[in-house]
Amino acid sequence: MTNGEPRKTDPHTRTVESGYDHMAEAYLSTKDPEDPVTLAALEEMSRNLPSGAAVLDLGCGAGIPATRWLIRRGYAVTGVDVSARQLELAGRLVPEATFIKADMTNLAFGSETFDAVVAFHSIIHVQREAHQALLASIYRWLKPGGIFLATLTITAFEGEDSDWEGWGAAMRWSHHDAETNRRMLRDAGFEIHYAEPRTIQGACGDETWLWIKARKPR
Repeated sequence: MTNGEPRKTDPHTRTVESGYDHMAEAYLSTKDPEDPVTLAALEEMSRNLPSGAAVLDLGCGAGIPATRWLIRRGYAVTGVDVSARQLELAGRLVPEATFIKADMTNLAFGSETFDAVVAFHSIIHVQREAHQALLASIYRWLKPGGIFLATLTITAFEGEDSDWEGWGAAMRWSHHDAETNRRMLRDAGFEIHYAEPRTIQGACGDETWLWIKARKPR
């Protein structure tokens, strides 16, 4: 990976970074390492991946459950997160993976680097004005036939909770509705295999997400 000059961090991203640094352990305690919806999606994706595939986990957090599951299946995983504390936990929990501290919108991987990119509950923290450009980058990083597996959103929202879940820190979100997400994927060049609402047990109880599996054409 090569990066250009570091960008000045904007207030939105600083809030997300400092929030997850503060609440990393509390957030990890809400994660189900055997979450059936997430693991089923990863299992289905893995049927289309070669042995030892290179996988990028955008917004990997502490590496549970996705990074660890992928490593245990023998894939070469690179995890990216904006939170240093989250990555400290990930390094302990999944030491076999490679981790990079970065804003996912400020990455410069080479074209056709990865067989798959996964992004669970993470793009929601990127300012939505940057989502189309981020999807274009993901498309470029994927090899032909590569898979993008992600949770996007079914409703549009932009805002902040000053004390998320009572964990003592602010958090920000910024995202689009389902049809806008589908349109942006198509505009980026992806073939959509599915883009459907699924409900999981999340940090704040039952949460419904737009689960995406898309492919870069061969």
